[in-house]
Amino acid sequence: MGSLQEMERLLHSKDDKIKELQKLLEEKEEKITQLKSKLDKFQSVLPQTQTNFISGPRKRRAQGISAEPQALTCLQDFSKTEFRRYSKTQK
Repeated sequence: MGSLQEMERLLHSKDDKIKELQKLLEEKEEKITQLKSKLDKFQSVLPQTQTNFISGPRKRRAQGISAEPQALTCLQDFSKTEFRRYSKTQK
């Protein structure tokens, strides 16, 4: 059996690896959320099947949706954005 210091060092390195993997998992989950949101957006606008698109005009009009972003980073980036101000005389 190793000394107490070796065991503490090993435990510390395992904790660091766990934190690193958890951060990587969170990043991948965030990416998945963003991609799902984009996929939903595109599917809502595009026709349901390719055969309808090729065979002739669509009978139903595709509708887009406007929804809040599901990704936290999108919201954080948007909150930091400053918009340009215009006076009424410049319009």
